[in-house]
Amino acid sequence: MNTITIDGFNLTAQQVISVARAPYLKVALADSSRAALKESRDYIESTWMHDEAPMMYSFNTGVGLL
Repeated sequence: MNTITIDGFNLTAQQVISVARAPYLKVALADSSRAALKESRDYIESTWMHDEAPMMYSFNTGVGLL
């Protein structure tokens, strides 16, 4: 079974199509991407997700789960 690893740099349109057409393909998130996502999330939570944060569209206005 093939695994497509998402690293934030090399995902091709053909890989996206392959996963859509062949759901048995595995998709994995690269460790480096997981670390970058955590760093971004930590920044958002510490900077924008509290009562004293300045107004910022989409962070403070109820877009999605935020």
